[in-house]
Order: sequence, then structure tokens, then C-alpha cells
Amino acid sequence: MAGTTGTNKHGLQRRLPGAIAREVRQRSKFGCVKCRSAVCQYEHIDPEFSEATAHEPSGICLLCGHCHDKVTRGHLSKATVKECYEAVQASPNVRRPFDEFDLGQELTVVLGSCIFHRPRTLLEIDGKTALAIGPPEEGAAFPALSGSFADNSGNELLRIDRNIWSGSSTAWDVEVQGPTITIRPSPRVVGLRLRVDPPDKISVEKLDMRVGQCHLLLDADSLEVGRITPEAEFYVGIERMECHGVDVAIQVDTAAEPSLNPGDINIRGGDGISVAGTGIRLGVGNGAMWLKGLHLEHATKVNTSHFWWPFEEDSIAYHWVESSRL
Repeated sequence: MAGTTGTNKHGLQRRLPGAIAREVRQRSKFGCVKCRSAVCQYEHIDPEFSEATAHEPSGICLLCGHCHDKVTRGHLSKATVKECYEAVQASPNVRRPFDEFDLGQELTVVLGSCIFHRPRTLLEIDGKTALAIGPPEEGAAFPALSGSFADNSGNELLRIDRNIWSGSSTAWDVEVQGPTITIRPSPRVVGLRLRVDPPDKISVEKLDMRVGQCHLLLDADSLEVGRITPEAEFYVGIERMECHGVDVAIQVDTAAEPSLNPGDINIRGGDGISVAGTGIRLGVGNGAMWLKGLHLEHATKVNTSHFWWPFEEDSIAYHWVESSRL
């Protein structure tokens, strides 16, 4: 398997150079050469990675986790995979991965209860992209999905970079039912469920994503962004929001020790929403923004405080309520 780190006995690194990786995706026509799944990994087939002295695109293809697992278990031969790869390259009528998803270049992404038109990045943590859904590559049909999925302790289970994943082939699963795609980073755990509505809309219906101190939790009716430290947890929840032309939908800075001042919330066109002390911002770089309802939660081992800001149609008046439990 072609992973992301390490070298073989010839000193060849597992990571493919960018130009070669793109050629492999193009040769594979952006999907598993056996079953045409769009979420794949790079697989050295001839020669195997352990014997390779160079990354030759003609000997590397895309395989999904299910098909790769069959190769590992001996249920699918490298020779058959090579035949499939050659057939995909030779045929002008190969089915594009998830071909029913006819998406354009101007995407609207719905994150739970919030709508972001033409977002550049969905989640950015400490200046690095942690989740993005971009337009399909030229010649592809499926959007370019990138993200890191972890368990509740923050241990990474699966990383996807423009539909190419790294991680154990037995620890994840991609299921496609009609327009809905579900990614499970481990058995019985839904890390991401999204619905594709051509020609320009993708709805993230469920997401439970933990990266370091950041926790992004959403379903169809909510969006919560949290920072988790050993001493406390801070969450910002949004009832409804719509942003046009946004650079970063959700931005989290974990450099400073978090605190919470319920009276210090900044809402400004272009800058979006920022909650002082938490390092959490939403709708960064928007051209226009509509917001209704904001909820803060600050939880320690002995106390939990809640604050609500109901936004009225013609004002941004707000009040707060505090509750505690021991």
C-alpha cells in the first residue's frame, strides 16, 4: 500500500510527488479501477512498493479501501487489478465515480443549520485546512473532499486529501445510497454523512470531527464548534446562519488558553462572528451574512454555564441566562 510516510529498501518515499499523483488520478479516471468508488488510495501494482525504485504512474493506480482489503486478503490479485487499470485507461466510456453527481464549480455547502455559499475552506485550525469540500477536478464528477477524522479522544482514524485517503483499510467504510454518502472512520461510527444535490449544493447532514482541541459537531438542525482542554470545554452553537462568498466557514485558533466573556462577541460584515477568548470565528471573509440565534456553553468538572443570544429581525439585542450543575 502507498501510504504517506516512510521509505522502502531502495530509499523510495511512500508519498507521491504532486505531478505523479495527479497523473495517477487522471489515468485511473478519478476512481477505484475495480469498482469506481471515488474515495481511494494510491496502490503500487507493478512492481509492488517494496520493490519499486521509482514512482511510475503506469504501475500505480487508485483502489478503494474495500478492493484494497481484498488484495491484502488474497481475494483479488494484483494481475486482475492491473488488467482493470489498463481497461480503465483504454476505454473512452468508463463510468465516472458517482457519475450521477453532476456538480459545477460554484458550490453551496450546508453545514448542519448553516449555509455557506462559495466557501474556500470549511474548517481551518491554527491556519491549516482541516475540512474542505471543493469543486471536482477536471474530468471528475465527485467533489474534492479533504479532511481528518478522529475518535472522541482526538486520535486520528482517517485522513482524506482530495479524495485520497490514508489509514487502515479495515478501519473505515464509504457507503453510497442514492445522493447520500456516509463515511465511517471506524465500525458503527458515522464520521461524515453528506448529501449531494446537483448542480451546486452539498449538505453535510452529520459530522462528528475531533482534531486536537477542536470539536466540530453537527446534524441537520444544529452546528456546534468546541474547544476542549483538560480543565474545561467551550462550545459555540448556531441556530441559523447564511453567508455569501466566505473565505473560511469555521476558524479555530488554539494558541491561547481559552476563556469566555459572554459580553464580548463581535459581529461584523466581512469578519463574521468571533467570540473573544475562545479562538472561534465563523463566516470569516463573508460578503454578506444573516444570523439568527447563538448559544455558548462553558463546562468544567463542577459547573456548566449556558448563554443564549436570540437575534431579532431588526436588531441584535441579546440577553443571557446562566445555569449550573454540580
